[in-house]
Parts: sequence; structure tokens; C-alpha cells
Amino acid sequence: MMQVQYKSIHVTCPSCGAEKSVPVPITLFSEKKFGHVKIQVPKGAVCQDHIFIVFLDVQGRIIGYETVDLSILSLADIKTREDGKTISLKEFIDIMGFQCFAGLIHAKLFNYPLYIIVKNEFKVNLDVINNVLDDLMPEMYKNTRSLKTFKYDGDIYPLVTYFYALVKIKRKTAFLMNNRKYIVQMPWITGLELEQSIINSALSKDDKNEQLKFIAFYISKFLEDVEKTLIIVKSVKKISKKDLIKKLKEIAITSTVSKNYISFIKEFVHRRISPELAKKIND
Repeated sequence: MMQVQYKSIHVTCPSCGAEKSVPVPITLFSEKKFGHVKIQVPKGAVCQDHIFIVFLDVQGRIIGYETVDLSILSLADIKTREDGKTISLKEFIDIMGFQCFAGLIHAKLFNYPLYIIVKNEFKVNLDVINNVLDDLMPEMYKNTRSLKTFKYDGDIYPLVTYFYALVKIKRKTAFLMNNRKYIVQMPWITGLELEQSIINSALSKDDKNEQLKFIAFYISKFLEDVEKTLIIVKSVKKISKKDLIKKLKEIAITSTVSKNYISFIKEFVHRRISPELAKKIND
């Protein structure tokens, strides 16, 4: 009997951001020359609460996700509520995907161009998405970056990953996602830990109608730490992350301060305020 060979695919739950490698039979890819492979991930395989579908190209590269235990919403379905209520955080995550939403927040806050790659016939309600992102930002950072689209023709580009490669060359510094809740390119090295923790903290709040407002609150707290950091950095020639953490805790006891958190502050100072000041912070 021939033994089945497997390929390990590192996947991310689009609902909660949990990550894990799952085995996929290699025969699924050898049987296809074009198109994509669809794999359903059951509860417990990656996270305990969600079922989702992973879309892979014929090389085994992830090209998208869909949720199946929740109502699947199209990005074209996002619309303002007739009752005047804003969309809830959970609904927005269902639509955009946990990781993509975290990426959009980072790109918006840290001043990176942000794009969604869609097929020509796919409609995206960019106004509502951008309004939600703007509502999360402090006043001075609203409308500084907006989500835009890159459209591709599936007849011209049957291999979507080839088109992704072309877009990456054209927009090397941009955050790129697609309509299947997948991050195509993340141009920063700090990751999404800050935004993930902010989103999870907001989701833990009981009042679901206020959860998006809590994200805005946590972003404002991060910016307060940026301001405290600037006071310290402007008074020295150089400072290590370790010493900066000590000084920040002297100003205000903040349990969230860590070397990784300082990396986010340094990135923000570099992108938004002054690359020269950012250089004063040493690893």
C-alpha cells in the first residue's frame, strides 16, 4: 500500500487569529494544474471555536480564507445601518478577517499605503471600511491613508499568485490583502502583536456596541506612551530598549511595556515623527 505524503501548511484562523500548522495530502496539489485547492479546517484543528476554509494555489501557498461556522459576508455587503447603529467589532472581523483587520489598523496608524486585491467583477464598499478605520484613529491621523483597490482579470492572470507578485513589485511598501481575508504582503517587520492585543482586549468588553470605541481608546493609550518616549529620547544621545523601559516605568507604571512594545513605538516614531529620533533607540 502506498503511503500518503503530507505537506505542512501554516494557517491562521480568520475569526480569532489563532495559528497552527496542519497536514495536507500532497496528492491534492498533484491532481491540479490550475485554479485552487479548498481545505476545510474543523474545530480543534487550529482553534477550539471556529471552522473555516483555506484556499491554496496549486503550489500549496495560501491565497485566502472563509468562515463557515458564521454567516459568510461579502465585502460588498458592508453598508451603513438603517437604524443608525454602527457595525459591531465582531461583524467587522467576520467580514474582514482577524489578521487583515489587525493589518489594516497597523497600516493606517503607522502610515503605510493599504490596498485590497480583488477581481474586476468584485465590488468593495470602501467608504464604509475607511469610515470604520478613520473612526478608530485620533483626529490628527484620520484620512491620512485610505484603503484602495488593485483589480485583476482572472482570464489574463489565471494564476493569482503571479498577479500578487507583480503588485508586490509595484507597491513594495504597501500593506496588501485580498477579499478572501488573506494578507498578501506586510511591509513591516514588527508583526501584528500590538494590534492583535488591542483587538482581543476590545473583544473582551461586555458591551459589544462599544468595542470599536475601545480599540480607539487603546490606540490613544499607545500614542500616550509614544509621547512619553519622545520626552525621554529628546533628552539623550542614545538609549537602549532596556533603559527606555526602565525610564518609561518611572514616568508611569505600565505593565505592557516590553522590548517588542518599544519596537512598535520606535517604528511609529520613525514613520510618523522623526527617523533621526528613532535612531536614538538602540536594540
